[in-house]
Amino acid sequence: MIEINLLPREYLKKPFSFAFGKTGLYAVAAVAGITLMLIGVTFYQIHQLNTLEDNIAKARQRAAMLEKDIQLVDALIDVKDKITSRMVAVERLDSYRSAWVRILEDMARNVPEFVWLGQFTEEALKDSIAQPSQEGNEQKTEQQPAVAAAPTVHSAEVKGYAFTLNALASFMIKMMRSDYFDEVELVSSDEVKFQDHKAYNFILTCNLHYLSDEHLRDLIAQARPTGGSPKGTTSHRSLN
Repeated sequence: MIEINLLPREYLKKPFSFAFGKTGLYAVAAVAGITLMLIGVTFYQIHQLNTLEDNIAKARQRAAMLEKDIQLVDALIDVKDKITSRMVAVERLDSYRSAWVRILEDMARNVPEFVWLGQFTEEALKDSIAQPSQEGNEQKTEQQPAVAAAPTVHSAEVKGYAFTLNALASFMIKMMRSDYFDEVELVSSDEVKFQDHKAYNFILTCNLHYLSDEHLRDLIAQARPTGGSPKGTTSHRSLN
């Protein structure tokens, strides 16, 4: 059976059709490309973010390990400083060991009756060993030995008690006559009581003169003429 539609063309039913054309295809392709690019950028940023989080976690672990190492290093440095300061103190005491024996023996002989000492403190360095000037070094020759350096002078403080002011004055006079002390001054003298006895708590300051055995040997060696024995005896107040 053959059917013929004789209606005009404008009245004919057209089937639904969707056509983009070239422009539509280009637009769709562009949108798809942009979408793919955004998806790729998103995944790349997610990957970078995960990498950064991993690096942050590793950095925190490393910082914790380094913190322990830093604490250990600080503790070792503290121990080193303490050992160094003790070694310096031991070397200083060993250098002036014999001098201190003579000084304390002399002080013990100077303490009269009715006086006893409570504390003897060596204070900051007051006058170091004299250093030769540069001009003096230029003028020195082998035939002219160096001039003996001045003794080391430190300030010292003596604390103690005396039952009478006469005993305290006697102690100060004996210290002034000593070869190791000079410029002895009374800083304070306060009256105190021990049970039923009256006493005086005193503080003295003085200059302390001493040389180490090494310095003494250097001074004796410098005083001797080159290639011969010393013409005279060399004496020093710290040799007594």
